[in-house]
Amino acid sequence: MNVRTRSKTLQMSNTDSTSNKLDAVLAKMDDLLKSRDLQETKLNSILEKLSSLESSQRKIAANVDALKDSYRSLDAQMIDVDNELTCKASREELASVYKKMEELENRSKRNSIVIWGLKEGAEATHNSLEDFLRVEFFERHMQLQNIEVMRAHQTNVNQRAMEANTSMVRPIHIYLLRYSDKVQILKVAANALKDNPFLDSQIFISDDVSKNVRKDRAKLRKGYLKGIKERSDVEFAFIPWSVPAQILFKDRNCSKLKSFKLLDE
Repeated sequence: MNVRTRSKTLQMSNTDSTSNKLDAVLAKMDDLLKSRDLQETKLNSILEKLSSLESSQRKIAANVDALKDSYRSLDAQMIDVDNELTCKASREELASVYKKMEELENRSKRNSIVIWGLKEGAEATHNSLEDFLRVEFFERHMQLQNIEVMRAHQTNVNQRAMEANTSMVRPIHIYLLRYSDKVQILKVAANALKDNPFLDSQIFISDDVSKNVRKDRAKLRKGYLKGIKERSDVEFAFIPWSVPAQILFKDRNCSKLKSFKLLDE
């Protein structure tokens, strides 16, 4: 082989080697690019997941805030309900105390009556108001014997009513020794005193009860008694001297008296 031929062969060998190296470099670059693309794809995927996780966390934080607000609102409502229940319980307890006090008041007045219309000073000829009532009023005027008057006193009435009606006299509250005396007096009072003035005064006797009982009787008399009396199935109806206030009436189809009371307000 001549020199020229050998030179060409060497040149071709060098060219092939360079080409091969270049192909190898290009192949490595392709691998690197592919690897970078893969890494970028993975990174984008990770970034997307992180973005989704961040969005979820924001939603969770918003839900937590909403729950906190809801709990705060619920807590405020529970406080209001608790306060309302406390106030209601207090009102109920107070109402219960008032009811018991009224029961005690009415029990303390079990043997008491009230005389209305007797002129003041009528007892001047006797040693005491108690003796005057026992002798002059119960024995001589009402024909009732052995009535034991323990205490008697006049009580003040509404000052405005006194000023509006100068002829108004103070009622006399009487405490009797026996409950049976009270029953006897109230039983005959209407017939004994009707059209039968005492010392030129028309007298009326009632039992002595609390203010609420008197109000309830007035409500029954004004709003219900007439209607019950006018019912075709009722023979008669009346408001008795009893506690609590009630209307007793006789149903034509029943032998026993029936009762009508006001509902608790």
